[in-house]
Amino acid sequence: MSRLFGGAAARDRRLGRSAERLRGLSLSPIKDVELQASRIPGVVSLAQGIPSFDTPEPIKRFAIQRMEEGACARYSVSPGLPVLREAIADALAQDGMPYDPDREILVTVGSIEAIAATLLATIDEGDEVLVVSPTYASYLPAIRLAGGVPRWVPLNEDAHFDLDPDAIAGAAGRKTRALLLCNPNNPTGTVFSRAQTERMLRVAAEHDLLVITDEVYKDFVYGDEPIFSAAMDPAARERVIRVCSFSKAYGMTGWRVGFLHGPAERVADVLTVHDALVTCAPVISQYAALAALEQGAPFIAEFAAEFRRRRDHVVERLDALSHVFDYQKPNASYFAFPRVKDTVPLARNSTRLAAALLAEARVALVPGVAFGPSGEAHLRLCYARPAADVDLAFDRLDAWFGGRPSRGVVAVPASLPVAGAARALHPLRDRGVALLRHLARVRLVRTRPRVVAITGSQGQTVLKRACTDLLARRFRVRANPLSYNTAIGLPLAVLDLEIDTRDPLAVVAAFGRAAWAAYGPREELDVLVLELGVRRAGDMRAHLEIARPDVVLVTPVTASYRDDFDGIATMREEIALLCRDAADRGAAVRLCADDPLLAALATEIAGAATFSAAELSAPDFPPVRRDVVGASGQRAVAAAVHAARALGMLEAEIAAWLAQG
Repeated sequence: MSRLFGGAAARDRRLGRSAERLRGLSLSPIKDVELQASRIPGVVSLAQGIPSFDTPEPIKRFAIQRMEEGACARYSVSPGLPVLREAIADALAQDGMPYDPDREILVTVGSIEAIAATLLATIDEGDEVLVVSPTYASYLPAIRLAGGVPRWVPLNEDAHFDLDPDAIAGAAGRKTRALLLCNPNNPTGTVFSRAQTERMLRVAAEHDLLVITDEVYKDFVYGDEPIFSAAMDPAARERVIRVCSFSKAYGMTGWRVGFLHGPAERVADVLTVHDALVTCAPVISQYAALAALEQGAPFIAEFAAEFRRRRDHVVERLDALSHVFDYQKPNASYFAFPRVKDTVPLARNSTRLAAALLAEARVALVPGVAFGPSGEAHLRLCYARPAADVDLAFDRLDAWFGGRPSRGVVAVPASLPVAGAARALHPLRDRGVALLRHLARVRLVRTRPRVVAITGSQGQTVLKRACTDLLARRFRVRANPLSYNTAIGLPLAVLDLEIDTRDPLAVVAAFGRAAWAAYGPREELDVLVLELGVRRAGDMRAHLEIARPDVVLVTPVTASYRDDFDGIATMREEIALLCRDAADRGAAVRLCADDPLLAALATEIAGAATFSAAELSAPDFPPVRRDVVGASGQRAVAAAVHAARALGMLEAEIAAWLAQG
């Protein structure tokens, strides 16, 4: 065979640059995880983003009718069936985006063909395309296939993974031609804010960039604020191509149909590529898409409501694993993207951690690094799968992170290397921790912020965010929502640092930054929100050597796995120590009454009070319009209000925050 075709080397010489492009392509990491999972018996997969719903019956019936009438046996015109493009134009106009169905709308073979055709029509060999990180993994092969060079631009994780226009401006160079983003974002579940979207569009205008916005999850937004698309800004109309799909919203992933819209001149260029690649989208799928637009609204509402229920349940399950994960509450899509806390072995190597979970827990998750460099230390999970699968996956995660992996560990193929033991701690670690603790004490003495301390085992992350958001209406506030503040995490949170222990030079540089944070210019700070984690006896006393809180908020104490009786007893003893120390100093102590033992402890602590999820329904509690998810979210709002009142915020300020939709 090699003699017949001249062998691989001759093939590469014939293909030239095309061979280079092909060598840069690989199977999507998401599909690779699914492929590995398919070879392991009994795996539950939350990896690939496939809705668990079937295509609604009215859509299927309509497509069958068109097929039986003989309407699907021939090509449509390349831009798509005129009747479908007119229906798309009507839907766009209702959303405030008027587009000409004849010249500005193109029906495609799913969203990825729309993106690939747009890139092929837009960029030349060597042109750069900015891609936000983290984002959908399949964008990179499409860029490389078009001869482009992808350049990562990080999202702002501390701002709920919002756009960072300054970072986009800094990354744009003379070869940059386009910016590609996903809104709502996959994998984070973020809806980009209108303010940052408009700032991003101004940056795109300054650098003459085409903005390709992939909005396949636009129908699954869970907050009160609707998505603001870049295509809604009239001033940016000539430089935005918006891509949509019928796959997610209508349970139609197998039909392979989507569309794009944009300015006529750009769409004409994309149409030329589209015609060369596929001629037209499958006609039977186009008729199904037409039925979806005409009859699918009730089904979208039903699917969105179910995904929201699953989102709320996933948030509660993540709260129960708060010793393992921090997370940003997803406001859209059907993905969560929790960050693995630094105390977890392999937290900084999501590929190896995902491989361990697959081999030992038999749960398939996607490593965060698959979505870009800033995705490292995260895992993506999809809750579009059946609810029973989601619960089974979390039951296995509970057991695995509790030290009890599933029976029958299996070998994982080389593409996902099996995790090994965590590296031994460096001999100098104890001295380094002691130095960091000293520097943290120095910083607190010099800046003198009031400290809000959060402890417990359920819902700390959501409570930290609620407190920070509310208190920021009056005070200069800082929190570190990504750190589980145990022995080393607490000084790092006080010093506002992260340390990558894999790189010795980075560790040395971090100690320099720590010294500057302690002895350099004083931080202008009113309130510091800290999480005081407890893993063993003595942890709380060590925390109190660094920070003596002015407000203590205690969330429910629950086991991370079923037989952790000793761990729960230790945590309760440590919490009692914190509360008594705070009460003796006259600090505000608030314990969650939803935990009976904490409610009992509150009666023993002088001046202590309680909060609970039920407070939000009390007649004297101000009206709440915020998007509050589950019992943990309700407790977080109640506790944040208690903290605000303890720090002297006005009732009007608190009421305004609660009323914010």
